[in-house]
Amino acid sequence: MTVVTTSRKPLPEVRSLSRDMAFAIGAEYVTRGKTSLGDLFALDPSVVIVSKSGPFFLVQIFLNEEPMVEFGVRSFAVEQRTGEIARGLFVSDRPLFEALKDLLDVAYAGEALPAHRIVFDGTQRKRYVLEVAG
Repeated sequence: MTVVTTSRKPLPEVRSLSRDMAFAIGAEYVTRGKTSLGDLFALDPSVVIVSKSGPFFLVQIFLNEEPMVEFGVRSFAVEQRTGEIARGLFVSDRPLFEALKDLLDVAYAGEALPAHRIVFDGTQRKRYVLEVAG
């Protein structure tokens, strides 16, 4: 099972985004605190770290301690979800989908979403819409 965590001292919106992303992909959310990367890799070989880097949010995915994928998120919006919950990340960008498909629970959304978007359903009827840095 993948572990999702944050930077060591995350902003509240980074923590919320991380928790709900873990929920969406069926991963375990781990509060980072002073936990080292080595301790995270001891929990699971697949680790996702969400952080804030300047004007962007940064999502880094590691497998067996090796960085596999990294992408920036310009912004994200949280909407109220109506209807049934959908599990996984829905990605509109084909190259990003190809990079993520063997690492996380993702589906290619194609033309159903505007370009450079990731959409996923979180807890408490939340739906996240992420604008990926192109």
